[in-house]
Parts: sequence; structure tokens; C-alpha cells
Amino acid sequence: MRILEILIIIFLILLSIQFFLPSTLGKQKKATVMGIVSLVGIVTFLLHVLFEGLRWQMIPVYIPTLILFIWGVYKLVQIYRIQTGAIPEPEISSPRKKLGVTILIFTVILVGSTLFIDSILPVFQLPTPSGEYAIGQVTFELTDTSRNETFTQNPDDHRRILIKAWYPSDDFAGYAMAPYVDSIDQFTTGIQQSWGFPTIMTSHFALIRTHSYVNAPLSQAESSYPVLIFSHGYGGLIMQDTVLMEELASNGYIVFSISHSYEAAVTSFPDGSVIYEASEEMYADIPNSLQIWANDTVFLLDQLEIIDNPDIPSILHDGMNLSLIGAFGHSFGGTTSEEVALTDSRIDVGVSFDPPHGEKARTMNMTKPYMLMFGSSYGNPEMNDSVYLNSNSTCYGLYVNGTKHHNFADENIWSPMLRNFGLLGTIDGYRMLQILNDYTLAFFDEHLKGIESPLLDSSSPIYPEVLFYGKYL
Repeated sequence: MRILEILIIIFLILLSIQFFLPSTLGKQKKATVMGIVSLVGIVTFLLHVLFEGLRWQMIPVYIPTLILFIWGVYKLVQIYRIQTGAIPEPEISSPRKKLGVTILIFTVILVGSTLFIDSILPVFQLPTPSGEYAIGQVTFELTDTSRNETFTQNPDDHRRILIKAWYPSDDFAGYAMAPYVDSIDQFTTGIQQSWGFPTIMTSHFALIRTHSYVNAPLSQAESSYPVLIFSHGYGGLIMQDTVLMEELASNGYIVFSISHSYEAAVTSFPDGSVIYEASEEMYADIPNSLQIWANDTVFLLDQLEIIDNPDIPSILHDGMNLSLIGAFGHSFGGTTSEEVALTDSRIDVGVSFDPPHGEKARTMNMTKPYMLMFGSSYGNPEMNDSVYLNSNSTCYGLYVNGTKHHNFADENIWSPMLRNFGLLGTIDGYRMLQILNDYTLAFFDEHLKGIESPLLDSSSPIYPEVLFYGKYL
């Protein structure tokens, strides 16, 4: 719960107990104090609307609070008119204890309801990135005119993908903070259609703050930065691992996330157009999907290599070190990362979060440094995993106890209800995000930047829930 929301609840409680104040304080003095509290409360409410934003979870508190605020101001005006002689002072009446008890009971019920709703659908906070850099963010789209879009019947419809990039910055003054989701209406619709969650369950995501700034300039502290390319899971989202993206960017990486159109839950383009996930009836060819996603990644790499490419934001033109490239992803996005690591020589290293393996990953030997992170959905504590066992290069296998499939993304902190739905394991959400951040950063630092990390040497006492396996070749 946010600071101004907490203050509003405190004001509501203070106004609710006014009927229990002793009569010895004096009727005018009590009304004056409550009136001043109401005025301060109204200012607090307006600041809340301006800086934090209204949300439906607070409705049980908003309505009685505003009524009591107005009542308090009315009584304050009445006292002023009495003191100026505009109206006579009314006869002293006995304290209205029954009314006070009723109001207090309703206040407790309404505040309790709000706190409960907030606990299951919170305006969550993204962890603060650990790196020295501020973070810029830019969103753009690419169209591959060499590929027809297989999800539509129009022969002139070419493959269109959305890209979001996070990168190091040091000057963000005057730049707007990036939203967590780009179009809240399209986002909530996509989540409802793909995940089955009513739009009301995610409408408050419009209030989530990030640590990134839209179109902020690239930091000039280094001449260039390693490039990382991320793919979401099947039916996933371009921003589903924002916490990790910001962590990596703050530590000196340019990170691109691809929204794989028609197989992401929602793809919201800068021009306002949108593509939702295709139905199972429209598409269910997983091997072909893997090739499409791999081709999306290769196409992005091709575009990044074009000097001063007008389709790539100019902010990034001279800052990408394309001799140091990593691929990573969650679920089917992890499958995609394995695919491109095996087939594209430009990919130097890779990471997969809880991936089902594709045919190439099961049958070919990985020849590049790779890290696998698993939960119970696709992994096993013994790391009896084909990619790990068959790797001909340095490979790490991390099995994280207490996790399920969606623990490898920001869903860790979206809502505790996801645990009840079986999407999350028992591990604390913020703890899991820290594990993702620390191990992923350690891997890329060591194998792209040459910065060694003890986390990759053996099991760590810092993270006893992580079963660590390592092959050093």
C-alpha cells in the first residue's frame, strides 16, 4: 500500500472516533480539530489522486472517507459562522455514542476489506536495480518483408514484431518514467483472453512504476555495451521480466525483449495497433513456432548489424558491442534461446529459465557457455537434463527449490493469488527475483565481460534453496 493511501486510512480512523471524544473538550474545539483534520485529509486525497492515482481496490475507503471529510469541513464552517455571529450556537446535545459505534464498526469493516483486497491485488513495487547506471527504455517495431505472416490470410502481410530495449543511461532529467505496461486496456484484454483473468485483476498495473526513462540518452561512460536478447514464454509478455531487464541494463548491458506476435498474450505497437494471441484453432504447430521465434531473433540481430539503421532507435546506434551477444528467455523463450545459440554463430552465450527443450537442444551438443535454471515444471533436482549432460562447453544447472513455472518472471510479485492458482511455488517472490538477478548477472558478467563471480564456482550459502551443478570445460 502506498504512503498517501495509508495516510487516508489514518484520517478515516481519526474521523471515525470523533464521537467518542469526551464532552469536556468542548463541542466547538472538537469540531474545529476534526474540521482541520478533514481539510488536511482533503489535501492528502488530492495529492493521492495527482501523484499515486485512484484505484478500485480503495473504493471501500474512498467513499466513507470523502463523506466524513465533507462532514468535518461542514462542521468547521458552522463553528466559524457561530463565532462570527452569523448563526446562534445550538443547544448542547449528549454525545451520539450509538452513531459513533455504528460508524466505527463500518470503518473497521471497510478498512479491513480494503487491506484484504490490496494484499491480493497490490500496487507492487519493482526492486531497485543494483547497478551504477540509470536506465533508459525505448520501444520500436520491425517488419521482416522477407517473411509472410503465417497467422493471417493476407498474402501482403509480412512478419511484424515489437521490440522493447533497456540500456544504460546517466542523464534522465526531463524524461518521462516508462510505464510498466504500454497500453493498459490492451494489456488487460490480452491477459483476460490468454490467461483467463478478468480485466479488473490487472487494471491497476497502470499504476506500477518502473526505474526506466523513455528515450533517455545512452550513457557515454563506455564506448559500447554487450547486447542481450530476451524472449518471453508462450502466451507471455514483452515486459514479463522487467525486473531482470532493469537489473542488467543498470549494470552495463543493452537488453532487447521481443514480443513474438500472435503467440504473445498481447503485442501493443507504438501506433496504437494491437495483436492478441492466436487461438489454438488458428495455430498449434509448436516446432514451426520455434522456427518462427528463432527467425524473429535472427532478424533482430540482422537489423542491429546494419550501420545507422533507421528502423533501430538512433539512441542505440553507436553503443552496441555486437561482438558480445547473449540470448536468454523464459519457457518457450528459453527454448528459442537454445535454438539460436546452437544455430547462430553470433550468439556467444545463453541462459534458459525453465524451458522445455526443442529437438536440436536434445540432440545437438551445446558448444557455448550456457546456464539452465529450473523449477519443478521442467527440471529435476538431479539435473538429469539433456542440454546439461551433453554440453561440450561450460554449463551450469540450477534447480531452485520452491518454484513453479511462473516464478521465473515478474509474476513473482504480481499477486499471491497466483500461488493459489498453482502458477507460483512457495518461494518468496522478492527472494526469487533476487536469485534470478544475481545468477543471471553473474553469468553474463563472467562469460561476456570476464568478471568472475563466486556464485558460479559452487553452491552458495547465500542461496541454499539453489541446487547448483557446474561443468567447467
